[in-house]
Amino acid sequence: MLRITGLVKEFGNRTVINGVDLDVMPGEVVVIIGPSGTGKSTMLRCVNGLEDINGGTIAFEGELVRAKSREIVNLRRRIGMIFQNFNLYPHLTALQNVMLAPMKVLKQPRKKVEEQSRELFRKVRLEHRCDAYPNQLSGGEQQRVAIARTLAMEPHLMLFDEPTSALDPETVGDVLRVMEDLASEGRTMLVVTHEIGFARHVGSRMIFMDGGKIIEDRPPKDMIADPANPRTKQFLSSILQH
Repeated sequence: MLRITGLVKEFGNRTVINGVDLDVMPGEVVVIIGPSGTGKSTMLRCVNGLEDINGGTIAFEGELVRAKSREIVNLRRRIGMIFQNFNLYPHLTALQNVMLAPMKVLKQPRKKVEEQSRELFRKVRLEHRCDAYPNQLSGGEQQRVAIARTLAMEPHLMLFDEPTSALDPETVGDVLRVMEDLASEGRTMLVVTHEIGFARHVGSRMIFMDGGKIIEDRPPKDMIADPANPRTKQFLSSILQH
């Protein structure tokens, strides 16, 4: 589904991603871990065409991803992205936030969109909060609305950029349970996270990035139990101590 070859991304004279190769098959849940500033979130933004690349190629379902091309809008309809901050429209209810894109972008009829959106609220376990405004929702609830909003566009690939990092610890579990449900449906997901428990139970593969490179790419349970690279071992031990 996704093939990244020799990816290079620079900001000024700083190379943030330095020659990354990555293939993702349909139905895989690829969990990406690593220290801050090592290019994890930037890679997701490159996959979604939010950042231009300086070298290499990204191909999604056989089409090249080019940030400034005409085709990028159509590609983005098939690639959903969930950010750390929920980016909900404050003047719209949760339901209206989810309905907006299918009506405006996909030009679907309102009645059909509302039915589908209410079903998505059941999927993210928030059917009782459809009519609430974002400022009436907890961070975890807002993030679940953001996931429902992404699902409303029926994406083929879902990118999660540290989706629980801005949440109170007590709401993290609600979001992870929804993500686990999505994985069990066979959805293809790239997840940047420090939630090692989620990686262990849900991930098909775990990737450790450092210095803009992929250092290790293995099944999560294998990597957690016995990291092959000393840098991976050091990072995981610091995460698992907290």
